[in-house]
Amino acid sequence: MLSSVFLMQPVGQALAQIVGVWVLLGEDAAHGLHDLQCGLDSLHEEECKKIIDGTWRIVIGSGAVPALLAIIFRFFLYDCGLYTLEVKNKPGNAFRDTQRVYGPPPSTNGMPLSPTGGANYPETEAMPLQFSFQDLHDYFIKDKNWYYLVGTSMTWFFLDVSFYGFSLDNRGTLADLWATTDRIPIDSNLACWNSTLVNGTSLVRDWQKGGLPTWQTDRTKPCNTIYETIIEQTKQYLLTVSLASIAGSACFIFFANRIRRREWLTSSFLILTVLFLVTGGVYYGVAHGSGAPATVVCVAICHFVFNFGANTLTFIIPAEIFPTTYRSTCHGISAAAGKLGSIVAVLVVYGINSGYNSTTRQGLIFLLFATFMALGAIYSWAYLPDVQRPVYDGGDGSDGGGGGGKKRLETRTLEELGEGYVRACQEGQAIGVREKWGLLRAQLRHRAGRNRERSGMEEMGRGVSTPPSGGVVVVEGRAGGGRPLAAEPVEVDGRGIA
Repeated sequence: MLSSVFLMQPVGQALAQIVGVWVLLGEDAAHGLHDLQCGLDSLHEEECKKIIDGTWRIVIGSGAVPALLAIIFRFFLYDCGLYTLEVKNKPGNAFRDTQRVYGPPPSTNGMPLSPTGGANYPETEAMPLQFSFQDLHDYFIKDKNWYYLVGTSMTWFFLDVSFYGFSLDNRGTLADLWATTDRIPIDSNLACWNSTLVNGTSLVRDWQKGGLPTWQTDRTKPCNTIYETIIEQTKQYLLTVSLASIAGSACFIFFANRIRRREWLTSSFLILTVLFLVTGGVYYGVAHGSGAPATVVCVAICHFVFNFGANTLTFIIPAEIFPTTYRSTCHGISAAAGKLGSIVAVLVVYGINSGYNSTTRQGLIFLLFATFMALGAIYSWAYLPDVQRPVYDGGDGSDGGGGGGKKRLETRTLEELGEGYVRACQEGQAIGVREKWGLLRAQLRHRAGRNRERSGMEEMGRGVSTPPSGGVVVVEGRAGGGRPLAAEPVEVDGRGIA
């Protein structure tokens, strides 16, 4: 369900582009926007300003419609029973809201319902006050659940640094990736240097001194009008970002319960590290040439992996591993860390663009942000728990050890995950860099020991034949000086040499 919710992000981004194009096409049909040469000629400048100004207002206003519908629907949704019970501390309302969703049961755990709709439970100990200093200290410090918050916040932070570091919301970056030629100089050789309209005056001549206007993002096509530029920008964004992102999110929905999500988060960070390095190298090799589409393909693959892995999972995991009392708060803190990462990305990109005067500086951005992906892999590996466990259909499978049935992954319940760091340690999970490193070293030593044991058994098997239990085996060999050893019978107990 959460992955389906997250799918709406790239879908919404694509719809925003499509709505903009629809409005623009409508204005073109009504006013002949394409023929007015908006942006290139001053003859219809005032009319163009009114049309373009109205266009973006319609697009922004259209975006308010889904938000308004969401607000209306929210009034018809009930809070979940756990939230009402643990956060609002209203057990009666929690029971009522649960009944509204699942229907009233005839009894609750064998206890009759009261006439008011609640069960006649004995008095229980009062729950700790949410956000009291004592409860905060116990949960985050004493029980060490700050490990989880560090894991979710830092992974979201490093993800957004690289995600927004791509700068694909900057249409100049997209145009640069798609460019198959170098920048065209602004001079009299341009076809739009002189006006093609009767009594018109070309604005292009002013660009020679003042530079290109902000709307003209493609320096390889300076004669495109505002209309043509927006259409081109939309096409590039849909093909490079939207389609790949939607495909990645759709694939994750299918595989969400077929892969280990925490491990896949780490793996996707590592895969993105490699992809960023490859994309940067490809860009340096083919930028502004006939091979430029190769960079576009690499960037699209990056966005597919983003939404098939880290981008979706940094949203989902914080919603799973925290208890109801602090789930929204911790998810919000993690998301805020991501927005902080986007600010860092903007500052880094601005610094590179200001201090590195090169037409291929986008390649440096790709290479630089690969390091943030690697850091995200470290934090997801060290500080996040497993949210699933293996179970076996047709067998016991309660301990994840098999049972002869078909293996599948089962998501741990919110109650289990809500117990946090303490529960994870009781189940044998290692949380933290030092703990993970110690566990990794122990596993490597154990594997090396098993390999040595296996090698020893293979060497023994080349010189020893094992008879049935209780038999004898003849060991032959040579002494150090080459003298044959006497054959001697050795008793065997059936498990090897006695």
